[in-house]
Amino acid sequence: MTKVAMCQSCGLPFNEEHAHFIAREQDGSESIYCTNCYKDGKFIDPNMSMKEMVELIVPVLGKVIGEEEARKEMTTLLPTLKRWR
Repeated sequence: MTKVAMCQSCGLPFNEEHAHFIAREQDGSESIYCTNCYKDGKFIDPNMSMKEMVELIVPVLGKVIGEEEARKEMTTLLPTLKRWR
């Protein structure tokens, strides 16, 4: 599988600091999703909408960059990720 720079569901960066969040597929290979979104080859919340994902991330990311900026960033980023295309 091709390495990706971030979780293709929530946008969590797969940098050195967050590498331990890369989920595994059922065959043990690295996933394109993080452990917050994906487990045992399935989404943890398969019915979550993109809007719900934004609402989940904004309070956390907002503590770092402000809620308004976090909302803007997430509403721009998420539609480009594989899960939401």
